[in-house]
Parts: sequence; C-alpha cells; structure tokens
Amino acid sequence: MRLVGSAITTAILILGFAAIAQQTGPGGSQPPAGTPPAESPSANGSQPQVDESALRYFASQGDTRRVNAEIARLRALYPNWTPPSDLSQLSAGGGSAPPDPIIERLWNLYREDRIAEVRAAIAERQASEPNWKPPEELVTALETVEARRRLVNASDSGQWQTVLSVATESPTLLTCTNVDVLWRVAEAFARTDQPTRTRDVYTYLLTNCANPAERLATLQKALTLLPEQQVSDLLQFERRTGDTPDDFSSIRDEMARRRVERASLDSKMTASAEDLAAVERLIRNTNEAGPVLTLGWYNYHHGNPARALELFKTALDRNGGAKAAEGYAMSLRALERLTDAEAFAYEWRERAPENMKIYLDIATALLSQDPPPRLDAQVVTRIVRVVTAERFPDGAQALGWYSYNTEQIRTARDWFRTALGWKPEDEPSAYGLALSTQRLNERAAFNAVVAQWRNRSERIAALADGTNSGSGRRSAPVRPQVEMSVAPPARADGAVPRQVTVERVEVEQPLARTEEGVRLRQTRARSVLGRSCAMTRNPAGLSGDAALTRGWCLMEINRPMEAVAAFDQAIATGSTRAREEAAYGKSLAYLRKNLTSEAAVAAAEAPQTRSRQVELGASILTQRALAAYRDKRYVETLLALSERARLVPEQNDLLLIRGWSYFNLGRYKDAEQVFRAVQRTGHSEEASVGLNAVREVTDQVSQ
Repeated sequence: MRLVGSAITTAILILGFAAIAQQTGPGGSQPPAGTPPAESPSANGSQPQVDESALRYFASQGDTRRVNAEIARLRALYPNWTPPSDLSQLSAGGGSAPPDPIIERLWNLYREDRIAEVRAAIAERQASEPNWKPPEELVTALETVEARRRLVNASDSGQWQTVLSVATESPTLLTCTNVDVLWRVAEAFARTDQPTRTRDVYTYLLTNCANPAERLATLQKALTLLPEQQVSDLLQFERRTGDTPDDFSSIRDEMARRRVERASLDSKMTASAEDLAAVERLIRNTNEAGPVLTLGWYNYHHGNPARALELFKTALDRNGGAKAAEGYAMSLRALERLTDAEAFAYEWRERAPENMKIYLDIATALLSQDPPPRLDAQVVTRIVRVVTAERFPDGAQALGWYSYNTEQIRTARDWFRTALGWKPEDEPSAYGLALSTQRLNERAAFNAVVAQWRNRSERIAALADGTNSGSGRRSAPVRPQVEMSVAPPARADGAVPRQVTVERVEVEQPLARTEEGVRLRQTRARSVLGRSCAMTRNPAGLSGDAALTRGWCLMEINRPMEAVAAFDQAIATGSTRAREEAAYGKSLAYLRKNLTSEAAVAAAEAPQTRSRQVELGASILTQRALAAYRDKRYVETLLALSERARLVPEQNDLLLIRGWSYFNLGRYKDAEQVFRAVQRTGHSEEASVGLNAVREVTDQVSQ
C-alpha cells in the first residue's frame, strides 16, 4: 500500500520529528507519525495479506542485507505481520505457486538498480496485457528508490526546500534503513533556519536507530549544524550498556576543544580546567597539530608565552605549518627574544600573508628598542630589503629612528622621507624628518616640514618654536616651563612702580626620582612588544597587560593623550594590579598636559599605595599652583602650595613662586623671607632677582 496524505505532511512539517520519535519503538521499525493505520488481522486471527514477492526474490538471491531491509519495511507497513521463521520457504520454488518469470525479471532489474528498465518492462507488459498489474510492493520499492534519488540530488545541489518536499511526499524514506536520507533532511531543516527540527531529526535517530557508527556520525553532523547546547542535550541518548554501546567521548572532547579555541581568541574568556585537560588528552592521543595550536594560542593570549612557545614548537614538529610558525614567532617576541624572533620569522615570511606581517612587526620592534641594539649588518640588510619590497611605512619609520639613534642622521632623514612617501599622514615620521633636517641644519627642508605640520603636531610646532631642542633621542622628555610676569601692586600715591619681570622660571619635574621614572626605565624593553608604540594604533582589543605596556611606552615618548586611551583599555580589561598601574599612569598622563582635574579623577579610578597617593597629590597641587599663578590668582597659588607642603617638602622652584606670590600681594616681608631661604640653598641668582625686586619696591614706597 502507498503511504501518502495530508496527515504525513502535518506530522513532518508541523509536529516535527519529535512526534515521530515518540511513536516509534527502540528498533525504529514503526512508520513515521501520520502513516495510515496498518491492516488489522482478519476476524479468524489469520495474518494480513502481505505482498512478499520482494522478500521472496531477495531470499532466492541469498541477499541477506536486502532481506533484512525488506522485513523491516514490511513490519513498518504491517505491524501485525510476522515473517516466516524459515526463509528458505520464500526461495524460488519454496511456495505453493511457481514464481512468475516476468516478476523475477523485474526484481532482478530492480536489484541491479536498473530502475528505468523496470519501468519500461512494466509498461511493455501492460501494453500487451492491459489487465496486468505489477506487485504493489515492487511499485512502492520503485517509488522509494526514485524519491531517494530526487532527494539526494536536491541535497547535493543545495535545494533544501525540495529536500523537505520530497521527504514529505515519501515518508517511507524516513526510517533507520535510510539514515543518510534522515541526515540530509536534518541538514535541510538547518539550512532553512529550522534548527529545532534538525534537533528533532537527530533525536529520532538516536532514539530509534541502533548502529553505533551511524549514531556517532549523527552527533558529528550535529556538531556542524546545531548550537553547542543542543548538541549537549543530544549526548543524553548515549547508550552505555547492551551489545553495541556508544562511545561519544570524541564528541565531548571536540566540544571541549572548541570552547578552548574560543577562549584562545579572547583574553577575557577563561577555559575550564576540565576543557583544558581534554585538549591536553587530545594532544597526547593524536599526532595532529590542531589541538596543539588551540592550546598554544590559549596560552599566548592568557599571559603564558613560555608554554605557548613549547606548544607551537610541537605544532611545527607535527606539520602545523604557517599558523604554528606565526605563533612561535609571536611567542618569541612576547618573551623579548627579538633577535631570535626576527631570524625565525624571516625564514617563514613568504609562507602566508600573516607570516609576512608578523615578520615586519618583529623587525620594527627590534629596530625600535631603546637603546638601539647592536645588529649584524646582514640582519639590517635583510630588514631593509623586506621593508622596501613590501613598502611598509612603519618599518621605514623604525629604520629612520634606528639610524637617528645610532647617529646616522642623513640615513635617518632619507628613511623618514621614504616612510612619508608611503604614508603621507604619518606624524611620527614627519617629526623624525623635522628632527633630522634640524640636526643637519637643512633650514629649507626643516621649514617645509614645519609649514606642513605645525597645525597638526604639537611637538613639531614646539621644535620650530625652540621649546623642544630635539636632543637626539626620540624619547627625550620636554621639561614644563612657566612664563612669569611679576607686577607689584600700586603705591599709596597712585603711582605704579617699575614692573619687575622674570622672563622664565623652569619648574623641574624630577622624573628620575619619581615612580614614573622608574616605571619608564623598567618598561623600555617591554615597550617594544608588538609594534613600536611610536606607531599610532587603536588600543581597543588589547589585553590589559598589553594596553598597560603600550601606555607606559607612549608616556616614554611624550605622547600622553594617546597613553590615556591605552590606560583606559587597561583599566577596563586588566587585572587588579593592571588597573592600579593604569590609573596611576593615566593620572600622570593628564598631569603632563596640565589637566589637573582629570588627573585627580583618574587617580581615584583604582586604589593607590600611600607613596603614590602622596606623589600624585603633590603633582596635582603643583599644577594647580602653577595654573593659578599664570592667571594671577596669587591667593589660590599660596593655598595650593601650602597644601602641597603638608605632603612633601617644597622645592626651590616652587619656593620662588611662593615668594613672587607674596610679592604680588604686597606681602614684602614674607616674600623677602622666602627669597632669602632660597638664597641660602645656593640658588643665589634666582633669589637675588626677587630680593632686588623687594628692595626696589620698598625703597619706592618709603620715598
């Protein structure tokens, strides 16, 4: 009998395969939901009328596999049918009537998969004998084969709606005898955005089908199509007992590997100990490079480059290829073994674009060390060759700084020009060109750079104005200076005494004595990790430690506002220690730009040690005092200085500001005491200017 009808369509497309699973037994022999009721046994208890011609034919041929499949199919159609206990009864001549040779021929053609010839033979017989009908079982078998072919062809060509349509029209395909068809239907549901139906098909398979290899393959396919949680739900169907128990451990290991792989790409994610142990087992139990690479990248991105280096070496030994080489080179760089990293990465540079990129990054970092390293001529030569071939502006800039810092000023100038030719908007290269042309006394070239960049680069403008001497090192800090105009108050008679002007008083920031100075010296080597921080880069995406290192590096080369962005990233993503360091660095960066309010806010973003609280507090109060003095708010200047003096001893440059504040407020005796105190420390020239001013004003008042 043929199994078609709206009930079947409803079962598949509306109820889904969960309904099928609920209505079938463990052997998977019952038909899908919606199959018309099987014929009941006759009133006298006899067996239903079943066409056993196909079964008889396969038995006569000794085809055990097809016999078993046909028995399963007939049981699905006729639940009350019982196959003969002795299959020999079905062989040719074993029944009460001799076999029809035409029917035998048709089944033989069917067995050889010559379906078109079967159809042609049927048509020929019906043409000669209009009342002749082929066995219903043969017709059903032909329709099933043809439906399977249409479904497979549609699946192979990605026509997923056609797959579902054919499955709906031919539900006899949807049994454990056609597991491949069920897999294709499951994929069709997934490709048409119906993952729940995909899960239902796999649930049906795992509930009803017994072949262990097919059950494992079902989970493997589920891994490619379903979310991880749904795959985890399917693992509950694992059969741990019986004659053919399942072993889904490979599926669990693969899921663990995937979780570790996701965490290996995101330093914010941490893999569980169980998942890491599963990947370690995979490494021990296989010779594949994949699990080794996964664990290598996990360790690299989670602050363990030494272990990552070992794993990437193992991956290289297992033919891990360019990706293993990339990780090995990056781990060497993270361990500050830049010379080894450059030599290794050079050998792999042409294997993949990522390998060329990492070589250029490492070469740039190697050249950017401070102090510059002593490099063999052949190393520099090959770096030059690759940078030139790739037209890599950051590498050209790094060669410029390397030449500049090794007193090869003309070579530095040429490299900075080359870098600007490849990347015209590169401010660090423009600054390097300005420094180089200034050192070479090439005034026309220097003025051309200044004219182009004055409004876009503070440090180039400062270089042109003479406030940045360009000391020969790109990291040379500029000491903050305060312009001071000292005007005494009016005399009682209304006359204004001669104005006393101190052209410039330098307020020293003792960098070498502060924690910032220690930090910058300690991080000079680490600042070359990744690309040199002289290269502009968005810190978003960096790990907490990497962002912190970049922030200190930017402070070292006097780019505090870029450092603020890096410190913000470290505060957002770093550990407790990293957040504390970043808040401290952010405060110092704001102080560099005289943004005292912002510095105070930054200092409170993370707890600080007592020594740092004192240091930051003193620096903030210093800048407040200087700002108030520039604005001629002398009372506020004195208040800030007095508050600062409660934290740390007052240095001579600030004592001078205190003295001039007293002077401008008309408190000449207080001013004289301060200037004399400074004079006693040996700073007689600056103090003498103040004392002379006090003497001149008091003499004028007394006249």
